[in-house]
Amino acid sequence: MYSLLDVYQQAKEDSFSKTIVTESAVRYMAYGWRVVRERKSERVYIMNMTMGGEFYQEASEEDYATFQELGWKEAVYVLYLSNCRSKLDKLELRINKAIVNNERVVVIRKLKDSRDRILQNFNKVKFKLNQNEKTIRKISI
Repeated sequence: MYSLLDVYQQAKEDSFSKTIVTESAVRYMAYGWRVVRERKSERVYIMNMTMGGEFYQEASEEDYATFQELGWKEAVYVLYLSNCRSKLDKLELRINKAIVNNERVVVIRKLKDSRDRILQNFNKVKFKLNQNEKTIRKISI
């Protein structure tokens, strides 16, 4: 079990995480997730940047639990895959609706291209997650 400070430290040490430093906070982000440590209060929290809307949303309790159980890198991969599945489900419904409503071929083609792009990213991250799990198993043996 990891504390939020542990997760923040893992993100800081992760070479893939992008760093954003401001006067008020230091942030690390990867695959649509951001861990933030405020300078004044030392508060650490996690933001989900993939949810729709004008502002990023703070992670749900379930998401926090995933980060605390798996750590930064593995949790980012698992939650990114979950977000991809949600997006794919929504796209599948939109594609079916477009076909039933006999919409233009261009619209259907764009939706299918979006689906293909998400599937490519999904498979890339799934491969990374599997590689990460193999590395963890080798270290623990």
